[in-house]
Amino acid sequence: MHDPQTEPTASERPPRRLHQPWRLVVFGVEVLLAAVLIALAFPAWENSVVRIELPDASGGTVVSRMLGSWVALAVLAVTTGGLLLIDALRHLALGVRAGGPDRRSRAGPESESRSESAPESGSTSESGDTPDSDSRS
Repeated sequence: MHDPQTEPTASERPPRRLHQPWRLVVFGVEVLLAAVLIALAFPAWENSVVRIELPDASGGTVVSRMLGSWVALAVLAVTTGGLLLIDALRHLALGVRAGGPDRRSRAGPESESRSESAPESGSTSESGDTPDSDSRS
């Protein structure tokens, strides 16, 4: 069934990179698709309203009728466009935060200076803790 010995540990797994510059292209495509869908929703909504004139002795009565298929299409287009905009904003945030190839670490330069002065991972410090242990717990 499930063998925990065959699973790679967190240090053995390759890191997942969420912040990638290609996400800016996805952002542009999703914004364009959302704009098209929202623009198409307006004619669909206008097609959903049918005006019927009933003859009457006083000059007639106008009745409006809504066609459900056109209303559903308009609502679906706006909803899908809105979801695409939300996802596009997520891609924008992840694409802008992506650093270039010369970006060092997410923690910044201060962590590099600490790692240079820290003892090796197998040794212990004066307090008896390993450098990898969390001192807050």
